[in-house]
Amino acid sequence: METTAQRIRTAVAARKARRQLAREIAAYRTPAERLELDLILGRHTEEEIAEIDALLRKG
Repeated sequence: METTAQRIRTAVAARKARRQLAREIAAYRTPAERLELDLILGRHTEEEIAEIDALLRKG
């Protein structure tokens, strides 16, 4: 059984990971870099890239 402290640690770690991913995606700024990102993402399923896709739609 997961304790409250463990759930909080898990949630904090997940938020930290999402922020890091958002920073990494934001580094793709030029049209050429965005094309590179699109090509990378195109090699994966929609399920695999769902989180990245959501971040891209936000920004």
